[in-house]
Amino acid sequence: MHKSRPHWDGEREKINSQMLEKHLGKLPPAIYYITGPPGFVAGMRAMLAESGVDDDNIRTEEFGGY
Repeated sequence: MHKSRPHWDGEREKINSQMLEKHLGKLPPAIYYITGPPGFVAGMRAMLAESGVDDDNIRTEEFGGY
């Protein structure tokens, strides 16, 4: 019997400013959309702000209860 778990060779760490810089370099001037549980949204918003993204360029939607 084969296991149904897919094989993953990618990164397995929290998203942080170092990870984004590693893959994207300096964050481009863009509109950033964040959606998810409130804690995730708050953490990502703070991380983007710390990375120099203007708050006017961050859009969010929170949802919970799952």
